[in-house]
Amino acid sequence: MKHFLAFVAVIFSCLTVFYFYRDDGQASADYTSLKVYGSGSFIGSWGPGPKLKEVFEKQTGIKITYLEMSDPALVFQKISFEGNQAVGDVILSLDQYDIARSADKLTWKTIESKTSFNLPENLKELEKMEQFKAYDWAPIAFVSRDDLKVTIEKLDDLLKPELKGRIALEDPRTSSPGLNFLAWIYKVKPEAEADSFVKQLMVQAHSFSPSWSGAYGLFKNKQADIVLSYATSPVYHLVEEKDSHFTAIEFKEGHPIQVEFAGVPDSCINCDAGVRFVQFLQTPEAQKIIMEKNYMFPMVKSVQEGTAFDGVKNFKLLPFKIEMKEQLQKWLGTWSELRKNEG
Repeated sequence: MKHFLAFVAVIFSCLTVFYFYRDDGQASADYTSLKVYGSGSFIGSWGPGPKLKEVFEKQTGIKITYLEMSDPALVFQKISFEGNQAVGDVILSLDQYDIARSADKLTWKTIESKTSFNLPENLKELEKMEQFKAYDWAPIAFVSRDDLKVTIEKLDDLLKPELKGRIALEDPRTSSPGLNFLAWIYKVKPEAEADSFVKQLMVQAHSFSPSWSGAYGLFKNKQADIVLSYATSPVYHLVEEKDSHFTAIEFKEGHPIQVEFAGVPDSCINCDAGVRFVQFLQTPEAQKIIMEKNYMFPMVKSVQEGTAFDGVKNFKLLPFKIEMKEQLQKWLGTWSELRKNEG
């Protein structure tokens, strides 16, 4: 019996040590550091990431390590698979389509906003979101040079013969602006009419690039006369290149809105710091950095006062909403089928 009791005591001791010192990513966590996922354009040397890191670290003493992500869905899947072993306290560079299609793979922390906003009525829904916090936004719009000879006032004008082969678009399967444009078509046109319009675009467009940068490069190289981009894109040319010859075209139907978000997954290690960092992104100081590097509108409107962003025309906006995953899949399925038949 003594041997048995001694054996039980040893097992109990081992289990106790394992419980308190197991390597599940929690016991060995460094709560003076923060792991943050973001797109290359956000965390790269030309994006807002480095300056945000510098300011946050100075304010809090918490060190940030950026982790580059090319596809949020793959990051969500990775974190879901790794569970308690997952690395990543904050995920940046999410848009409404990432949230609609993939965010349910994880559970997320509730985050209280600490900043007051003065948003357009069409964006008031953002103030109600508790798990994903927006840090910038912009209307989707077509951009041209100011010497464009074709009058464009509505979506149907994109089918004018003068524009055949002169429109740079993005593939909605791989590009967020491209998907936003596809949703735009189906939001303002009856389904059958939208299907017909998309079919005609297949032969009208110059190309459907995999990314925004690919499409914009064609436009910059004058291989296209107009490009699907953002209403704020001309501000970049004005500020960075001192070139005022670029313009965003207003459409009578109204414009969809692209919004970028940050969230903290429940698998976080330094969760409190993660929440704090997301709240920091909405402060006026961080908003100014994001606006000046991302060339999107800030959530805090006062930040743009007296800057080139004040000169951007107030386009008519379509209501913002997080689309149903099933609806997006249906639109993409139709697009892929039409593309296959035309390609």
